[in-house]
Amino acid sequence: MQKIPVKLAAPGMKLAKPVTRDNGMVVLAEGLELTEGIIQKLESMDVERIVVKGNPVNLGDNNDSSWSKKSERLDHLFRRYAKDKWMFRVKGFFKEYFDLKAAAQKAEEEAERLAEEQAAAEAAAAEEAAANGEGA
Repeated sequence: MQKIPVKLAAPGMKLAKPVTRDNGMVVLAEGLELTEGIIQKLESMDVERIVVKGNPVNLGDNNDSSWSKKSERLDHLFRRYAKDKWMFRVKGFFKEYFDLKAAAQKAEEEAERLAEEQAAAEAAAAEEAAANGEGA
């Protein structure tokens, strides 16, 4: 089971827990296989995270974002509370939050990079088409 940002969801993943509204009403049932349409619907409903079966997404970002640096710093900040079970839980909540933010940031950067590459490829194809049209 893995909690992931909806931005990282992909068709074929299966929900490990149901998606519910704030009032507790189930919107999507546990075990449902995600499709592109369902993912778009989740985004339009402003659902931020879902729980999927297995661990299909590597949430690591190679420690190159401010979110992962904040996550690393938690060990230092909570060092005096190693035996306090409640502080351990608080630390866990912060760590999960920072890790999810880091993964979402990485996904956004990757999407921007792919969009730039696609735009450059389309521009190159248009230039080549224009050059071929002028040379004829």
